Amino acid sequence: MVDSYFSGMTPQTGRTFRTVNPGDIVKSNQTIEEKSQQIAVDAPDITGDRVVVPTYFVVNYPNGEKKALHHVRDAKQISDVIRQMRLHEEADDPKFDTHHPNTLSGLGVTLGVLMLIVTLFTGAIAIGIF
Repeated sequence: MVDSYFSGMTPQTGRTFRTVNPGDIVKSNQTIEEKSQQIAVDAPDITGDRVVVPTYFVVNYPNGEKKALHHVRDAKQISDVIRQMRLHEEADDPKFDTHHPNTLSGLGVTLGVLMLIVTLFTGAIAIGIF
């Protein structure tokens, strides 16, 4: 049974608006699994490619909580989750690891070799001048 459309008051007019996509209809008493199957948009775009947008994005939080976020109503939360996932992936990615012990020791060896080369060249130039 359909309880309501995803609707809200517009700040400019104070009137309610209704969804354009039938898949955006919020149905009560749906399980998270049922929400994960609901499709908001399944249509070709202007280029002819098929666009499929789920109504809900199911998020598994680290504390074990599972939450279905509506693609319009909870868009800010979805963006935050995606941002956190990217930060977490970058933290786990070795190419972003700046605290790796080999990085600092490799830098020390490189600087030591460069200082040795500069010293040798300076000594060779000094001997050649005098």
